Amino acid sequence: MMWMIAATAVLAIIVLSYSVFPSFVLRYVQTWKRKHAGSGRVLYLTFDDGPGGSDTEALLDLLKKYDIKASFFTVAESAGKYPSLIARMKEEGHLIGLHSLHHNNALFRGNRFTYTDLAQSMFALQKLGCDAVYYRPPWGHLNLFTLGWLKRLNLRLIFWDVMAQDWSEKETADTICLKIMRRVFPGAVICLHDGRGAAGAPARTVDALRQALPMLLQEGYTFKRVDDNE
Repeated sequence: MMWMIAATAVLAIIVLSYSVFPSFVLRYVQTWKRKHAGSGRVLYLTFDDGPGGSDTEALLDLLKKYDIKASFFTVAESAGKYPSLIARMKEEGHLIGLHSLHHNNALFRGNRFTYTDLAQSMFALQKLGCDAVYYRPPWGHLNLFTLGWLKRLNLRLIFWDVMAQDWSEKETADTICLKIMRRVFPGAVICLHDGRGAAGAPARTVDALRQALPMLLQEGYTFKRVDDNE
């Protein structure tokens, strides 16, 4: 019995060291830096898990209405299904980054998977005319191999500071809006989703932004792409 407890403890330490700990620490460090950067009333809208078809189209319409440039961390498989949306993102001045090939979690993945996922994602977007520079790992989980390959492939890691659980079936447009308004701070990177999630979730995100964007603009915030932070 004792050997089972010891083995479980060792496995937990390995998992923590391999993925959970570096993922958490790097995200914390990025947030700390942004909170203390003194960047003024600037926000960075970012979207994961798309493109999501008509929901992404509605989101782009909304961003265009307010002349807001955002950053889209696309799942390469989904990007291949909606090349016209990728083209529109580029045309309207949004940043297009990587969010993996199929949205697989890196928590229990090894070196070969990590490299293949990044390389194939980059190649898929290159075929769509996008040379992606920024990468956000699915679920916020990277592993030690991820860090090495990001450096070799000249990719920059970007996490987030604010989430509103907009992928959840428990959230409504009103609760998503409320969480955004309560959690933002000057310089914050906001992570929302224009694809995947519970049924109807991306549409609720767009509805939430229809409420939140005018209020944030009225409070004096401006919006930039994440690469404008450098």
